[in-house]
Amino acid sequence: MESIAVLNNLNISLFYFINTQLKNSFFDVLMPLITDLGSVGFVFLLSFTLLIIGHLLKNSTIKKIAIIGIIALIITELAALFLKLWFSEPRPYTILKNVNLLIEKQEPFSFPSGHTANAFAIATAYGFSYKLKKFKIRNKAIYLAWFSIPIAILIGFSRIYIGVHYPFDVIAGALLGIVGGLIAIKIFKRKENKNKNRNKNKNKAKS
Repeated sequence: MESIAVLNNLNISLFYFINTQLKNSFFDVLMPLITDLGSVGFVFLLSFTLLIIGHLLKNSTIKKIAIIGIIALIITELAALFLKLWFSEPRPYTILKNVNLLIEKQEPFSFPSGHTANAFAIATAYGFSYKLKKFKIRNKAIYLAWFSIPIAILIGFSRIYIGVHYPFDVIAGALLGIVGGLIAIKIFKRKENKNKNRNKNKNKAKS
């Protein structure tokens, strides 16, 4: 019980440090904008738009990334919703004093952070499904994750700064999103391999 109390105090202390000690006019404008990038509406719209673009351009890579992103989002959203209802942790501004709340009050439950989970799910799904050929380290193309993960981290940070989540909510959301993204990649690859094997068998049968 003592260790739980220590962790809880650390959680609150870190929250106040980010939410109040780091407060500045620039972040007050920027963070509410950044935080919206993790909303389920924006993330779904992004993946759906990529899916349409991939279809119109007949680009299988774009379509692949979009589909993995949608799968990751569905997995992560459902898991986050279940955990929110299971833990039913109140948001910081409902029980703490002097919270710097920069947006309107949201649904009552805090753990885990859904926006952070969505951001990391998409960052993982996109980031480890696509390599940037123009950017190389030791003559090897790097994954998009080098850029997508830092954006997800910034979104997670914004959730604390604007006053709607504790740091541990964000950490849990990040882990949930990463797992959701990796599961989505695995699901897609398994389906892709099955289709390849099926096509090979059809070609053998024809020959």
